[in-house]
Amino acid sequence: MSLQIFIVFHKYIFDECYVNIPPDVLYNNFTFVAVNEKIPKKYTENKYKVINEWELSIYDKSFQELGYNENSVLYHVFINNLHVYYDYVGFFQYDMLFKNNVVDYIHNTISTINNPIYFAFKLYDFNLCSYQTWNEPTTLDFVIKDYENYYNTTFNKDLQYPLYNSYILPIQTFSVIMGWIVKLYNKIYPWCIQPPNASHFGHIGGIYERIMGFAIAQQNLPFYEINISHNHKFKNISY
Repeated sequence: MSLQIFIVFHKYIFDECYVNIPPDVLYNNFTFVAVNEKIPKKYTENKYKVINEWELSIYDKSFQELGYNENSVLYHVFINNLHVYYDYVGFFQYDMLFKNNVVDYIHNTISTINNPIYFAFKLYDFNLCSYQTWNEPTTLDFVIKDYENYYNTTFNKDLQYPLYNSYILPIQTFSVIMGWIVKLYNKIYPWCIQPPNASHFGHIGGIYERIMGFAIAQQNLPFYEINISHNHKFKNISY
């Protein structure tokens, strides 16, 4: 089973986030994706496998300019076929602490299961994802109807959904979901970030964070928790 985990970062890669990952595993199973070419990058040389999003064969700078956040990397990994060499692909953010050798855990778990599964560090119910932290029903209703039309199915609101664009998925699941996502972009932009909806920079990234979570849960794969924490202290570090 082959696995690649893509870590999105803007400026820093923090060594302390990966102290529990053996160096060879870190280099072979993790790809660090640098975004926003205007920001100087700081990380330990020769420790990480790093690619620059803006140097990919297919690159649409509007995803960064419009504030799609991690969703920009999701799109560019997919459209450049960076995922097709693996059985599972993962996506996480630069300020997440891996508390154990997650790669060993994933390999061992998958080896005992005959069917596709997925991993995330926390799940949330529909009410929290949709109304407590978003509450733009026009956009939500449009997304759900478009999902139902695209997949010819009924959207289930009684599931648990991963947020933060942080999960590990079977390659088939990622491909199926992104097939819909890339067709949705032009359907909800720009009206989804115009009044009466929120219009601040990055809001569209938050919308797609939820859309991805919805789409993943609808696949009805067994869920396994991974031992990762989202440590926001790293957002405030400057050195």
